[in-house]
Amino acid sequence: GPKISADTLIQDGFGEKQFFHTFVAEIDSKLVGFSLYFYAYSTWEGRAVYMEDIYVQPDYRGKGIGTKLWKSVVGAGLAQGCTRCNFQVLNWNAPSIDYYKRQGATDISESEGWLAFRMTHDAMKAFVKKGESASQ
Repeated sequence: GPKISADTLIQDGFGEKQFFHTFVAEIDSKLVGFSLYFYAYSTWEGRAVYMEDIYVQPDYRGKGIGTKLWKSVVGAGLAQGCTRCNFQVLNWNAPSIDYYKRQGATDISESEGWLAFRMTHDAMKAFVKKGESASQ
């Protein structure tokens, strides 16, 4: 599950410096889905929007809610002059992969050979400290 608190989400999404933006889907005042996104930059293509998460509760899937949430992210990106929408999908999520491809998204791991990497917080700290004690 999540490794951050609700307070961290509130601060990062709605505080003085917003790190992300959201769209929510509600039915009868009940939260049934959300999308979370932020802006990025490509030195090749300029402004980009990155969709970090899109989620619809299982009972509400197949009703177009996820599509509306995704379109909201893409629309927000277009309004900001973004040239692309980036996101990742787990390799076991075949229905979503097929859906995204049908909508015009490209699997750039297939077409361009991009691989996704991540540094954990501990790895980040260790990397920054590496070699600090050597003469500079």
